[in-house]
Amino acid sequence: MADLLRLTVERRVATLTLDNPPVNAIGSAMLAALEATLDDLAAHPDVSVLRIRSAGRIFCAGADLKEVGSWAGSPSGPAAMAAWLKRLHAALDRLAALPMLTIAELSGSALGGGLELALACDLRLAAEGGSFGLPEVKVGLLPGAGGTQRLTTLCGIGTAKRLILTGETIGAGEALRVGLVQWAYPADAFGDAAEELAARTARLPSEALRGAKSCIAVAAPMSPAGAAAEVETVIRLLHVPDSQEALKRFLTGGSR
Repeated sequence: MADLLRLTVERRVATLTLDNPPVNAIGSAMLAALEATLDDLAAHPDVSVLRIRSAGRIFCAGADLKEVGSWAGSPSGPAAMAAWLKRLHAALDRLAALPMLTIAELSGSALGGGLELALACDLRLAAEGGSFGLPEVKVGLLPGAGGTQRLTTLCGIGTAKRLILTGETIGAGEALRVGLVQWAYPADAFGDAAEELAARTARLPSEALRGAKSCIAVAAPMSPAGAAAEVETVIRLLHVPDSQEALKRFLTGGSR
């Protein structure tokens, strides 16, 4: 489990590296590793900045759909899916509530649950060439780990409807234009830009960072009702034949 995520701390900067090839899919083991990492971060109160990055070409392609697919149509599947989604919601809520500044470094594509992970961070920077979106509707589901709530708060209802209701994925430039990310860089400049941002923000007074973040959170709280609606709707969709068929087609390499 420890191999899936690596946490290193140097001075006031913690770096969390996703390393679950080939696409950093979030399954039960990856989720357990994230929960353990969040526990570990509590032992580092001196950390001012948390960087989340990928060891591979893709930042995170989202939920492990093979695991999700095993739940569809199974008598115990909805209960297993509900428990998993509630754990993922709780983990991303913990990530969003961390007192330090959190930065998602999207050096490659971030889709579905991978984008929801990035949305739980304070800041996002993207490399050109990646794809970003919440395409769950294409497999008969919906973003079930805060995506409908956080994307709407961040980018507005129009952009949220565009991306969630059509399943569209966009590139770094368009992600910057709609406010999904705060910076977009050519791939060959991305690494240096990420390093500079982390170093620059880590030099800022940590208590000022924490205080400012806590005040911003008052203005844009996560809706408990919205989070509950996500989970309940995903569970209902697991029983819908059209959703089951769409998920089956995806898992067998059919049309998306």
